[in-house]
Amino acid sequence: MKSKIILFNLLLALFSALDLVGQELHTQSNAVSIGNESNSITGWYGTSGTNVTLDSSEAYNGNYSIKVEATSDGWRRLQYDLDLVIGDEYELVVYAKKTANSPTPQITNWAGFSMNNYADITSTDWQEYTVSAIATETSGSIKIYTGVPATTGNTIYIDYVSIRNVSNGSASDSQPPTAPILSSTGHGETTVDLLWSGATDNTAVTGYKIFKDGTLEATLGNVGTYSVTGLNASVTYSFTVSALDAAGNESTTSNTVTVSTGSAADTQPPTVPALTSTGQTETSIDLSWSGATDNIGVTGYKIFKDGVLEATLGNVSTYTVTGLTASTAYNFTATALDAAGNESAASNSVSVTTDSSSGGGSSGGSVWSESNSVASYTGDVAIGTSTVPTGYKMAIDGKLITEEVKVQLSSNWPDYVFKEGYDLPTLEEIQKHIKEKGRLPKIPSADEVKTNGIELGEMNKLLLEKIEELTLHLLQQNIRIQKLEKINNELSQK
Repeated sequence: MKSKIILFNLLLALFSALDLVGQELHTQSNAVSIGNESNSITGWYGTSGTNVTLDSSEAYNGNYSIKVEATSDGWRRLQYDLDLVIGDEYELVVYAKKTANSPTPQITNWAGFSMNNYADITSTDWQEYTVSAIATETSGSIKIYTGVPATTGNTIYIDYVSIRNVSNGSASDSQPPTAPILSSTGHGETTVDLLWSGATDNTAVTGYKIFKDGTLEATLGNVGTYSVTGLNASVTYSFTVSALDAAGNESTTSNTVTVSTGSAADTQPPTVPALTSTGQTETSIDLSWSGATDNIGVTGYKIFKDGVLEATLGNVSTYTVTGLTASTAYNFTATALDAAGNESAASNSVSVTTDSSSGGGSSGGSVWSESNSVASYTGDVAIGTSTVPTGYKMAIDGKLITEEVKVQLSSNWPDYVFKEGYDLPTLEEIQKHIKEKGRLPKIPSADEVKTNGIELGEMNKLLLEKIEELTLHLLQQNIRIQKLEKINNELSQK
Protein backbone atom coordinates (compact mmCIF):
# COMPACT_ATOMS: atom_id res chain seq x y z
CA MET A 1 0.00 0.00 0.00
CA LYS A 2 2.78 2.45 0.97
CA SER A 3 4.57 1.83 -2.32
CA LYS A 4 1.40 2.90 -4.17
CA ILE A 5 1.16 6.08 -2.07
CA ILE A 6 4.80 6.93 -2.74
CA LEU A 7 4.22 6.41 -6.47
CA PHE A 8 1.10 8.62 -6.32
CA ASN A 9 3.06 11.36 -4.57
CA LEU A 10 5.80 11.23 -7.22
CA LEU A 11 3.25 11.46 -10.05
CA LEU A 12 1.47 14.36 -8.33
CA ALA A 13 4.75 16.23 -7.92
CA LEU A 14 5.60 15.60 -11.58
CA PHE A 15 2.22 16.88 -12.81
CA SER A 16 2.52 19.99 -10.64
CA ALA A 17 5.99 20.71 -12.03
CA LEU A 18 4.62 20.43 -15.58
CA ASP A 19 1.70 22.76 -14.62
CA LEU A 20 -0.77 20.11 -15.85
CA VAL A 21 -2.96 20.34 -12.72
CA GLY A 22 -4.20 23.24 -10.62
CA GLN A 23 -1.77 24.89 -8.25
CA GLU A 24 -1.50 23.18 -4.84
CA LEU A 25 -2.50 25.83 -2.29
CA HIS A 26 -2.05 23.74 0.86
CA THR A 27 1.73 24.19 1.30
CA GLN A 28 2.20 24.07 5.09
CA SER A 29 4.62 21.36 6.21
CA ASN A 30 2.40 19.76 8.80
CA ALA A 31 0.71 16.53 9.67
CA VAL A 32 -2.02 16.76 7.04
CA SER A 33 -0.08 18.19 4.09
CA ILE A 34 0.63 16.03 1.07
CA GLY A 35 4.30 16.85 1.63
CA ASN A 36 4.22 15.57 5.28
CA GLU A 37 5.82 15.36 7.85
CA SER A 38 6.93 17.83 10.56
CA ASN A 39 5.50 17.68 14.05
CA SER A 40 3.25 20.76 13.56
CA ILE A 41 -0.33 21.75 12.73
CA THR A 42 0.51 25.21 11.35
CA GLY A 43 -2.38 26.64 9.33
CA TRP A 44 -5.07 24.58 11.08
CA TYR A 45 -6.85 25.65 14.26
CA GLY A 46 -9.76 24.60 16.39
CA THR A 47 -12.64 26.76 17.55
CA SER A 48 -13.82 27.10 21.16
CA GLY A 49 -14.72 23.76 22.72
CA THR A 50 -12.45 21.85 20.30
CA ASN A 51 -9.16 20.10 21.22
CA VAL A 52 -6.76 19.82 18.25
CA THR A 53 -3.62 17.68 18.61
CA LEU A 54 -1.14 15.66 16.52
CA ASP A 55 -1.61 11.91 16.65
CA SER A 56 0.92 9.28 15.64
CA SER A 57 -1.28 6.22 16.16
CA GLU A 58 -3.90 6.89 13.47
CA ALA A 59 -1.88 8.33 10.55
CA TYR A 60 -3.14 7.54 7.07
CA ASN A 61 0.11 8.55 5.40
CA GLY A 62 3.47 9.16 7.08
CA ASN A 63 3.78 9.45 10.84
CA TYR A 64 1.10 11.91 11.96
CA SER A 65 -2.54 12.88 11.52
CA ILE A 66 -4.58 15.61 13.19
CA LYS A 67 -6.92 14.49 15.97
CA VAL A 68 -10.00 16.73 16.47
CA GLU A 69 -12.07 16.15 19.61
CA ALA A 70 -15.13 18.01 20.93
CA THR A 71 -14.62 18.94 24.59
CA SER A 72 -18.16 20.30 24.93
CA ASP A 73 -21.47 20.08 23.10
CA GLY A 74 -22.02 22.37 20.10
CA TRP A 75 -20.63 23.24 16.66
CA ARG A 76 -17.02 22.16 17.29
CA ARG A 77 -14.71 22.25 14.29
CA LEU A 78 -11.23 22.32 12.72
CA GLN A 79 -10.67 25.29 10.33
CA TYR A 80 -8.21 26.32 7.59
CA ASP A 81 -8.28 29.84 5.99
CA LEU A 82 -6.98 30.74 2.53
CA ASP A 83 -7.00 33.53 -0.08
CA LEU A 84 -9.26 33.06 -3.13
CA VAL A 85 -9.78 34.33 -6.67
CA ILE A 86 -13.42 35.19 -7.23
CA GLY A 87 -14.95 33.02 -9.96
CA ASP A 88 -12.29 30.28 -9.79
CA GLU A 89 -13.10 26.69 -8.87
CA TYR A 90 -11.37 25.07 -5.89
CA GLU A 91 -11.09 21.40 -5.02
CA LEU A 92 -10.60 19.86 -1.57
CA VAL A 93 -9.35 16.28 -1.22
CA VAL A 94 -9.06 14.91 2.32
CA TYR A 95 -8.68 11.53 4.01
CA ALA A 96 -10.72 11.25 7.20
CA LYS A 97 -12.14 8.79 9.71
CA LYS A 98 -14.28 8.99 12.85
CA THR A 99 -14.27 7.07 16.12
CA ALA A 100 -17.01 4.68 17.18
CA ASN A 101 -18.27 7.16 19.79
CA SER A 102 -19.17 9.69 17.09
CA PRO A 103 -22.50 8.53 15.63
CA THR A 104 -23.39 11.91 14.13
CA PRO A 105 -22.05 12.51 10.56
CA GLN A 106 -19.25 15.03 10.39
CA ILE A 107 -19.41 17.76 7.74
CA THR A 108 -16.73 19.26 5.56
CA ASN A 109 -18.05 22.77 4.98
CA TRP A 110 -16.87 25.73 2.81
CA ALA A 111 -17.18 29.46 3.53
CA GLY A 112 -16.63 32.13 0.84
CA PHE A 113 -17.84 29.90 -2.00
CA SER A 114 -20.94 29.66 -4.18
CA MET A 115 -22.34 26.63 -2.36
CA ASN A 116 -21.78 24.72 0.84
CA ASN A 117 -20.63 21.40 -0.66
CA TYR A 118 -20.05 18.94 2.11
CA ALA A 119 -19.23 15.29 2.75
CA ASP A 120 -20.53 13.14 5.60
CA ILE A 121 -17.64 11.38 7.37
CA THR A 122 -19.43 8.15 8.18
CA SER A 123 -16.74 5.48 8.45
CA THR A 124 -14.35 4.45 11.24
CA ASP A 125 -11.83 3.51 8.49
CA TRP A 126 -9.80 5.97 6.42
CA GLN A 127 -11.73 7.16 3.34
CA GLU A 128 -11.07 9.78 0.70
CA TYR A 129 -13.54 12.70 0.37
CA THR A 130 -13.56 15.18 -2.53
CA VAL A 131 -15.68 18.35 -2.78
CA SER A 132 -15.42 21.45 -4.97
CA ALA A 133 -16.98 24.91 -5.20
CA ILE A 134 -16.69 28.29 -6.96
CA ALA A 135 -15.19 31.20 -4.99
CA THR A 136 -17.43 34.24 -4.46
CA GLU A 137 -15.17 36.11 -2.02
CA THR A 138 -11.46 37.01 -1.94
CA SER A 139 -10.94 34.94 1.19
CA GLY A 140 -12.56 31.83 2.57
CA SER A 141 -12.18 28.86 4.85
CA ILE A 142 -12.63 25.11 5.09
CA LYS A 143 -14.45 23.91 8.19
CA ILE A 144 -14.41 20.27 9.29
CA TYR A 145 -16.94 19.58 12.04
CA THR A 146 -16.85 16.83 14.66
CA GLY A 147 -20.64 16.69 14.62
CA VAL A 148 -23.78 18.48 13.43
CA PRO A 149 -23.78 19.53 16.20
CA ALA A 150 -21.23 17.58 18.21
CA THR A 151 -21.59 16.06 21.65
CA THR A 152 -18.69 15.92 24.07
CA GLY A 153 -16.19 13.26 23.02
CA ASN A 154 -17.02 13.17 19.29
CA THR A 155 -13.65 12.65 17.57
CA ILE A 156 -12.36 12.60 13.97
CA TYR A 157 -8.90 12.20 12.36
CA ILE A 158 -7.74 14.20 9.31
CA ASP A 159 -4.76 13.43 7.05
CA TYR A 160 -3.35 13.85 3.55
CA VAL A 161 -5.18 17.05 2.55
CA SER A 162 -4.97 18.70 -0.86
CA ILE A 163 -6.46 22.12 -1.67
CA ARG A 164 -6.16 23.22 -5.30
CA ASN A 165 -7.34 26.00 -7.61
CA VAL A 166 -8.41 23.86 -10.57
CA SER A 167 -9.23 26.92 -12.71
CA ASN A 168 -5.54 27.99 -12.75
CA GLY A 169 -6.69 31.56 -11.99
CA SER A 170 -8.90 32.06 -15.07
CA ALA A 171 -12.67 32.33 -14.67
CA SER A 172 -14.70 31.54 -17.80
CA ASP A 173 -18.22 32.44 -16.66
CA SER A 174 -19.96 34.58 -19.30
CA GLN A 175 -23.60 33.97 -18.35
CA PRO A 176 -25.30 36.94 -16.60
CA PRO A 177 -27.76 36.49 -13.72
CA THR A 178 -31.50 36.74 -14.22
CA ALA A 179 -33.18 40.07 -13.44
CA PRO A 180 -34.36 40.55 -9.84
CA ILE A 181 -37.88 41.62 -8.83
CA LEU A 182 -37.94 44.99 -7.03
CA SER A 183 -40.45 46.41 -4.54
CA SER A 184 -40.59 49.18 -1.93
CA THR A 185 -41.30 48.44 1.73
CA GLY A 186 -41.74 52.01 2.94
CA HIS A 187 -40.54 55.59 2.77
CA GLY A 188 -40.06 58.73 4.83
CA GLU A 189 -39.56 62.38 4.03
CA THR A 190 -35.98 61.81 2.77
CA THR A 191 -35.70 58.00 2.49
CA VAL A 192 -37.07 55.09 0.45
CA ASP A 193 -36.69 51.44 1.54
CA LEU A 194 -36.20 48.91 -1.30
CA LEU A 195 -36.49 45.10 -1.32
CA TRP A 196 -35.68 42.64 -4.12
CA SER A 197 -35.54 38.89 -4.76
CA GLY A 198 -35.62 36.27 -7.50
CA ALA A 199 -32.21 36.82 -9.19
CA THR A 200 -30.38 33.56 -10.01
CA ASP A 201 -27.07 32.72 -11.72
CA ASN A 202 -25.37 29.63 -13.14
CA THR A 203 -22.53 30.18 -10.64
CA ALA A 204 -23.69 32.61 -7.99
CA VAL A 205 -25.16 36.10 -7.61
CA THR A 206 -22.53 38.20 -5.78
CA GLY A 207 -23.99 41.71 -5.77
CA TYR A 208 -26.49 44.27 -7.01
CA LYS A 209 -26.62 47.76 -8.52
CA ILE A 210 -29.31 50.25 -7.49
CA PHE A 211 -30.41 52.94 -9.99
CA LYS A 212 -32.34 56.09 -9.10
CA ASP A 213 -34.03 57.81 -12.03
CA GLY A 214 -31.71 55.88 -14.38
CA THR A 215 -28.49 56.91 -12.58
CA LEU A 216 -26.36 54.50 -10.54
CA GLU A 217 -27.15 55.06 -6.85
CA ALA A 218 -25.08 52.29 -5.22
CA THR A 219 -23.20 49.03 -5.91
CA LEU A 220 -23.87 46.49 -3.14
CA GLY A 221 -22.77 43.03 -2.06
CA ASN A 222 -25.06 40.00 -1.97
CA VAL A 223 -27.87 41.63 0.06
CA GLY A 224 -31.62 41.89 -0.47
CA THR A 225 -32.49 45.32 0.91
CA TYR A 226 -31.28 48.90 0.63
CA SER A 227 -32.39 52.25 2.08
CA VAL A 228 -31.97 55.22 -0.28
CA THR A 229 -31.22 58.33 1.78
CA GLY A 230 -30.66 62.05 1.17
CA LEU A 231 -33.85 62.46 -0.90
CA ASN A 232 -36.12 65.51 -1.08
CA ALA A 233 -39.53 65.58 0.60
CA SER A 234 -42.68 65.35 -1.55
CA VAL A 235 -40.75 64.23 -4.66
CA THR A 236 -41.41 61.16 -6.86
CA TYR A 237 -38.45 58.89 -7.70
CA SER A 238 -38.08 55.82 -9.95
CA PHE A 239 -35.86 52.89 -8.97
CA THR A 240 -34.49 49.78 -10.71
CA VAL A 241 -31.95 47.13 -9.70
CA SER A 242 -29.65 44.73 -11.58
CA ALA A 243 -27.83 41.60 -10.36
CA LEU A 244 -24.08 40.86 -10.65
CA ASP A 245 -22.03 37.66 -10.53
CA ALA A 246 -18.39 37.03 -9.59
CA ALA A 247 -17.20 37.22 -13.22
CA GLY A 248 -18.62 40.76 -13.61
CA ASN A 249 -21.67 39.73 -15.64
CA GLU A 250 -24.69 41.99 -15.06
CA SER A 251 -28.37 41.14 -15.50
CA THR A 252 -30.93 43.23 -17.29
CA THR A 253 -32.64 45.79 -15.05
CA SER A 254 -35.58 44.84 -12.88
CA ASN A 255 -39.09 46.24 -12.99
CA THR A 256 -39.35 49.97 -12.19
CA VAL A 257 -40.66 50.98 -8.77
CA THR A 258 -41.97 54.54 -8.39
CA VAL A 259 -42.14 56.04 -4.89
CA SER A 260 -43.11 59.51 -3.62
CA THR A 261 -41.40 60.66 -0.44
CA GLY A 262 -43.38 62.06 2.49
CA SER A 263 -44.22 65.69 2.98
CA ALA A 264 -41.78 68.06 4.66
CA ALA A 265 -41.49 68.10 8.43
CA ASP A 266 -43.77 70.34 10.48
CA THR A 267 -41.92 73.54 11.43
CA GLN A 268 -44.89 75.78 12.25
CA PRO A 269 -45.38 76.47 15.99
CA PRO A 270 -48.81 76.73 17.64
CA THR A 271 -50.45 80.08 18.35
CA VAL A 272 -50.15 81.67 21.80
CA PRO A 273 -52.61 80.49 24.48
CA ALA A 274 -54.59 82.92 26.67
CA LEU A 275 -53.85 82.33 30.38
CA THR A 276 -56.11 83.10 33.38
CA SER A 277 -56.25 82.24 37.08
CA THR A 278 -59.40 80.63 38.49
CA GLY A 279 -58.56 80.73 42.19
CA GLN A 280 -55.94 80.31 44.88
CA THR A 281 -55.33 79.14 48.46
CA GLU A 282 -52.51 79.73 50.93
CA THR A 283 -50.20 77.27 49.05
CA SER A 284 -51.76 76.74 45.59
CA ILE A 285 -52.95 78.64 42.53
CA ASP A 286 -55.34 77.31 39.87
CA LEU A 287 -54.59 78.20 36.23
CA SER A 288 -56.55 77.69 33.03
CA TRP A 289 -55.93 78.58 29.38
CA SER A 290 -57.50 78.44 25.93
CA GLY A 291 -57.13 79.67 22.35
CA ALA A 292 -53.96 77.86 21.19
CA THR A 293 -54.21 76.37 17.69
CA ASP A 294 -51.77 74.59 15.36
CA ASN A 295 -51.62 73.65 11.66
CA ILE A 296 -51.57 69.98 12.68
CA GLY A 297 -52.55 69.84 16.32
CA VAL A 298 -51.65 71.13 19.79
CA THR A 299 -50.28 68.26 21.90
CA GLY A 300 -49.23 69.92 25.17
CA TYR A 301 -48.33 72.96 27.21
CA LYS A 302 -45.54 74.36 29.36
CA ILE A 303 -46.25 76.38 32.51
CA PHE A 304 -43.68 78.90 33.76
CA LYS A 305 -43.58 80.36 37.28
CA ASP A 306 -41.59 83.58 37.63
CA GLY A 307 -39.87 82.82 34.32
CA VAL A 308 -38.80 79.27 35.37
CA LEU A 309 -40.35 76.10 33.89
CA GLU A 310 -42.88 74.77 36.38
CA ALA A 311 -44.38 71.83 34.44
CA THR A 312 -44.69 70.28 30.97
CA LEU A 313 -48.22 68.96 30.45
CA GLY A 314 -50.22 66.99 27.93
CA ASN A 315 -53.13 68.42 25.97
CA VAL A 316 -55.01 69.74 29.02
CA SER A 317 -56.39 73.18 29.82
CA THR A 318 -56.01 73.48 33.60
CA TYR A 319 -53.20 73.13 36.12
CA THR A 320 -52.85 73.64 39.88
CA VAL A 321 -49.53 75.03 41.06
CA THR A 322 -48.82 73.66 44.54
CA GLY A 323 -46.18 74.02 47.22
CA LEU A 324 -46.38 77.82 47.25
CA THR A 325 -45.86 80.25 50.14
CA ALA A 326 -48.76 82.11 51.73
CA SER A 327 -49.16 85.85 51.08
CA THR A 328 -46.71 85.71 48.15
CA ALA A 329 -47.12 87.09 44.62
CA TYR A 330 -46.25 84.87 41.66
CA ASN A 331 -46.18 85.51 37.89
CA PHE A 332 -47.22 82.80 35.43
CA THR A 333 -47.01 82.31 31.64
CA ALA A 334 -47.80 79.38 29.35
CA THR A 335 -46.64 78.12 25.92
CA ALA A 336 -48.28 75.59 23.56
CA LEU A 337 -46.52 72.58 21.97
CA ASP A 338 -47.15 70.39 18.90
CA ALA A 339 -46.10 66.81 18.05
CA ALA A 340 -43.05 68.02 16.09
CA GLY A 341 -41.68 69.78 19.18
CA ASN A 342 -42.52 73.29 17.97
CA GLU A 343 -43.29 75.72 20.81
CA SER A 344 -45.40 78.88 20.71
CA ALA A 345 -44.39 82.25 22.08
CA ALA A 346 -45.18 82.90 25.75
CA SER A 347 -48.73 83.79 26.72
CA ASN A 348 -49.86 86.85 28.62
CA SER A 349 -48.46 87.09 32.16
CA VAL A 350 -50.84 86.38 35.05
CA SER A 351 -49.91 87.70 38.53
CA VAL A 352 -51.56 86.00 41.53
CA THR A 353 -50.98 86.40 45.30
CA THR A 354 -51.65 83.42 47.53
CA ASP A 355 -53.99 83.73 50.50
CA SER A 356 -52.67 84.69 53.89
CA SER A 357 -52.04 81.95 56.43
CA SER A 358 -54.94 83.11 58.61
CA GLY A 359 -57.59 82.74 55.94
CA GLY A 360 -60.52 80.46 55.25
CA GLY A 361 -62.24 77.58 56.99
CA SER A 362 -65.50 76.66 58.68
CA SER A 363 -66.44 78.49 61.86
CA GLY A 364 -67.65 75.23 63.32
CA GLY A 365 -71.11 73.99 64.11
CA SER A 366 -73.12 71.31 62.37
CA VAL A 367 -72.80 71.48 58.58
CA TRP A 368 -74.30 68.07 57.75
CA SER A 369 -77.94 67.19 57.17
CA GLU A 370 -79.70 63.89 56.62
CA SER A 371 -82.72 63.02 54.54
CA ASN A 372 -84.00 59.54 53.74
CA SER A 373 -80.82 58.01 55.21
CA VAL A 374 -78.65 60.17 52.93
CA ALA A 375 -76.16 62.52 54.63
CA SER A 376 -75.37 65.67 52.68
CA TYR A 377 -73.05 68.64 52.93
CA THR A 378 -73.03 71.59 50.57
CA GLY A 379 -69.45 72.68 51.25
CA ASP A 380 -66.10 71.20 50.26
CA VAL A 381 -64.66 68.10 52.00
CA ALA A 382 -60.97 67.65 52.91
CA ILE A 383 -59.77 64.30 54.29
CA GLY A 384 -56.20 64.05 55.55
CA THR A 385 -55.58 67.63 54.42
CA SER A 386 -56.83 71.08 55.24
CA THR A 387 -57.46 72.49 51.75
CA VAL A 388 -59.48 71.63 48.66
CA PRO A 389 -58.15 73.03 45.34
CA THR A 390 -60.45 75.48 43.59
CA GLY A 391 -62.84 73.75 41.21
CA TYR A 392 -62.93 70.51 43.26
CA LYS A 393 -65.41 69.39 45.92
CA MET A 394 -63.24 66.84 47.76
CA ALA A 395 -59.55 66.33 48.47
CA ILE A 396 -58.14 63.14 50.05
CA ASP A 397 -54.52 62.92 51.18
CA GLY A 398 -54.28 59.13 51.37
CA LYS A 399 -55.68 55.98 49.80
CA LEU A 400 -59.29 55.49 48.69
CA ILE A 401 -60.90 52.07 48.22
CA THR A 402 -64.25 51.58 46.54
CA GLU A 403 -65.96 48.87 44.54
CA GLU A 404 -66.55 51.00 41.46
CA VAL A 405 -65.80 54.46 40.10
CA LYS A 406 -67.84 55.89 37.21
CA VAL A 407 -66.51 58.89 35.27
CA GLN A 408 -69.05 60.54 32.96
CA LEU A 409 -67.39 62.72 30.34
CA SER A 410 -68.91 65.51 28.32
CA SER A 411 -65.84 65.73 26.05
CA ASN A 412 -65.53 64.05 22.67
CA TRP A 413 -64.90 60.29 23.03
CA PRO A 414 -62.18 59.11 20.58
CA ASP A 415 -64.50 57.61 17.95
CA TYR A 416 -63.05 60.38 15.81
CA VAL A 417 -59.93 58.24 15.24
CA PHE A 418 -61.87 55.93 12.90
CA LYS A 419 -63.52 58.72 10.98
CA GLU A 420 -62.36 59.68 7.49
CA GLY A 421 -59.87 62.53 7.51
CA TYR A 422 -58.33 61.74 10.91
CA ASP A 423 -54.68 62.80 10.88
CA LEU A 424 -53.07 59.50 11.93
CA PRO A 425 -49.46 60.13 13.01
CA THR A 426 -46.93 58.02 11.11
CA LEU A 427 -44.77 55.45 12.91
CA GLU A 428 -41.77 57.63 12.09
CA GLU A 429 -43.41 60.61 13.82
CA ILE A 430 -44.29 58.49 16.84
CA GLN A 431 -40.76 57.08 16.98
CA LYS A 432 -39.29 60.59 16.82
CA HIS A 433 -41.58 61.79 19.61
CA ILE A 434 -40.68 58.79 21.82
CA LYS A 435 -36.99 59.38 21.20
CA GLU A 436 -37.23 63.06 22.08
CA LYS A 437 -39.86 62.97 24.86
CA GLY A 438 -39.68 59.43 26.21
CA ARG A 439 -43.44 58.87 25.90
CA LEU A 440 -46.32 58.68 23.39
CA PRO A 441 -47.77 61.92 21.97
CA LYS A 442 -50.42 63.56 24.21
CA ILE A 443 -49.59 61.26 27.16
CA PRO A 444 -48.45 63.19 30.26
CA SER A 445 -44.95 62.62 31.59
CA ALA A 446 -44.09 60.86 34.86
CA ASP A 447 -43.21 64.23 36.40
CA GLU A 448 -46.55 65.69 35.39
CA VAL A 449 -48.43 62.73 36.85
CA LYS A 450 -46.37 62.91 40.03
CA THR A 451 -47.09 66.64 40.38
CA ASN A 452 -50.68 66.89 39.13
CA GLY A 453 -52.05 63.36 39.16
CA ILE A 454 -54.30 62.21 36.34
CA GLU A 455 -57.93 62.71 35.41
CA LEU A 456 -59.35 59.20 35.03
CA GLY A 457 -61.81 60.12 32.31
CA GLU A 458 -59.26 62.11 30.30
CA MET A 459 -56.57 59.40 30.70
CA ASN A 460 -58.94 56.62 29.57
CA LYS A 461 -59.85 58.76 26.57
CA LEU A 462 -56.15 59.18 25.67
CA LEU A 463 -55.40 55.45 26.14
CA LEU A 464 -58.35 54.47 23.92
CA GLU A 465 -57.16 56.98 21.31
CA LYS A 466 -53.71 55.28 21.28
CA ILE A 467 -55.30 51.81 21.03
CA GLU A 468 -57.43 52.89 18.06
CA GLU A 469 -54.37 54.48 16.35
CA LEU A 470 -52.45 51.23 16.94
CA THR A 471 -55.35 49.30 15.37
CA LEU A 472 -55.16 51.48 12.24
CA HIS A 473 -51.38 50.86 11.99
CA LEU A 474 -51.91 47.10 12.36
CA LEU A 475 -54.48 47.16 9.56
CA GLN A 476 -52.01 49.05 7.31
CA GLN A 477 -49.24 46.55 8.14
CA ASN A 478 -51.61 43.66 7.32
CA ILE A 479 -52.22 45.12 3.86
CA ARG A 480 -48.46 45.33 3.27
CA ILE A 481 -47.96 41.74 4.47
CA GLN A 482 -50.69 40.49 2.10
CA LYS A 483 -48.98 42.26 -0.81
CA LEU A 484 -45.61 40.69 0.08
CA GLU A 485 -47.23 37.25 0.44
CA LYS A 486 -48.77 37.69 -3.02
CA ILE A 487 -45.35 38.58 -4.48
CA ASN A 488 -43.77 35.62 -2.66
CA ASN A 489 -46.44 33.22 -3.99
CA GLU A 490 -45.90 34.49 -7.54
CA LEU A 491 -42.15 33.99 -7.17
CA SER A 492 -42.66 30.46 -5.78
CA GLN A 493 -44.85 29.55 -8.75
CA LYS A 494 -42.18 30.82 -11.15
